[in-house]
Amino acid sequence: MSRDKPNTNILSAYVDLLRMRILIMVMVTAAIGYVLAYRGDFDFRRMAVTLVGTGLLSGASCALNCYIERDLDALMPRTCNRPLPSGIIKPLAALVYGIVLLITGSILLFSINQLTGWLGLTAAFVYLAIYTPAKRYTWMNTSIGALPGAIPPLIGWAAARGELGLGAWILFAMLFLWQHVHFLPIAWLYRSDYAKAGFRMLPVLEANGEKTFLLTVLSALAPLPISLMLYGLNLTGTAYGVGAAMLGILFIAAGIRLSRKPSRGALGW
Repeated sequence: MSRDKPNTNILSAYVDLLRMRILIMVMVTAAIGYVLAYRGDFDFRRMAVTLVGTGLLSGASCALNCYIERDLDALMPRTCNRPLPSGIIKPLAALVYGIVLLITGSILLFSINQLTGWLGLTAAFVYLAIYTPAKRYTWMNTSIGALPGAIPPLIGWAAARGELGLGAWILFAMLFLWQHVHFLPIAWLYRSDYAKAGFRMLPVLEANGEKTFLLTVLSALAPLPISLMLYGLNLTGTAYGVGAAMLGILFIAAGIRLSRKPSRGALGW
């Protein structure tokens, strides 16, 4: 995660509000849930509507988060060049933009089925109404933020089947845990930025990063047996089982390496 660069192009600035890397990952994980859950003839149109609706809700959440935290973003070198703190986009315009995306995405997901729609709205609500303010009050905000981040596979699964099975919750657990391994080292890397904004990230609250990296390693250990459950339930083939085992071991090794020698190099930066 690099420091945002100033963008003076208004159209590009509106795209920046969507946080495209997050949006794409959200759509990919929703697609995985859909593909694993579908039975019978594959409905590409249904999947496309699901992914577009999920992507719009993700973009809306990011845009509205930028609106809510615009003054705090201005305090951090990593985020001070984002469209709102840099003045490229006015706050009211960002608010309207986010609301329009939220409504449009919700309509698309509810057109699939009620469960899909409510899952999408729940993800947006938890992200904006709980996770966003929690960053200023508790170090548990990382786990709170991982909840909406793990919902997209549930959305894909619900769109394909109209219900949530065990496989959906396995995907949810995998993504929930992965986000800790992904974000805690980033929070450690940018702990001075978060401190300036008053965000109570775990690396901000401890001097040596001991608890941060312990939690990172524990979060890297858990996904291995959980991910293999998909193979055990015959939701995936042998290639997935072997690949998941190998990547899971590498994932754990990377977490241990980082905990022993915290550095940008260990993070791959």
